[in-house]
Amino acid sequence: MRDAAEVVPGILELEVAEVLAGLRPGTPDNAPLLGRRGDVLVAGGHYRNGILLTPVTAELVAAELAGEPALPAAFSPSRFDLVPA
Repeated sequence: MRDAAEVVPGILELEVAEVLAGLRPGTPDNAPLLGRRGDVLVAGGHYRNGILLTPVTAELVAAELAGEPALPAAFSPSRFDLVPA
């Protein structure tokens, strides 16, 4: 904010109404996480495409919860289990 005050005098007197982070969680291979880790069903790591992939992710999660074999192995969270450091 101090740097902003140099450009916009008086900005420090204004009240901050909201602070957003805008996080975009991603994975090292840029593919989403979709699968089970123990008792948890993971559906995340879509990075900036989360809003675009929501419909297909929801369909795959619903199918998994209904007992249908639907989750692509390529998106399994366990793909990172044996990655060397």
